[in-house]
Amino acid sequence: FTADFLDEKENWAVIEQAQILCSEGFFLVSCREAFMRVCEHAFKMGKIFSMTLSAKYICDDPIGVRLLSALPYADVVFGYEDEARVLAKTQLRVQSTSLHAVLEAIRDTPKWNRDRPRVVVVTKIPERTTVATVDGIKEYKWKKPSKIIDTHGCGDALAGGFLAYLALGKNVDQCANAGLYCAYENLQQLGCQFPAKPSYNG
Repeated sequence: FTADFLDEKENWAVIEQAQILCSEGFFLVSCREAFMRVCEHAFKMGKIFSMTLSAKYICDDPIGVRLLSALPYADVVFGYEDEARVLAKTQLRVQSTSLHAVLEAIRDTPKWNRDRPRVVVVTKIPERTTVATVDGIKEYKWKKPSKIIDTHGCGDALAGGFLAYLALGKNVDQCANAGLYCAYENLQQLGCQFPAKPSYNG
């Protein structure tokens, strides 16, 4: 993948039309230029930019410094608890091992757009998702399926559900619960897919 992909007219048109943009942290390794161009576009146009931490090695040295340079653009950050802990320890120099301290450090890292406080969403499958906002920190317990078939794509499913409800103008509780539903369904499927008929009524 190269930044030239973004220069193709039909591809950049999609970015221009979108009001919420999300990028995996992996792109900071494979094509940092493309990642940063999307960040900067979102900031310039007042759009919501979200990112995933993607993996512990993305948050750790030496790559973590790239993530740290992108963090000021992020309005919503998704990740797993172990990824968030690595980011907080190695890049934000947080000494405490408390999950709340970790979330607060990521939430409070300075942003370019100060009018939109950052939301941090971290998960420990299949136990809980914890969300940090300007109003505080709240934990959401997972509904555990009777049988877990596959965890691949579960975090992305959660992020997708959260952002879908954010696009609908829902509050953080509603966004979190939508994300939890998507993750719950995803755990019961092989690969990142969902049942033909969703049962969510949130």
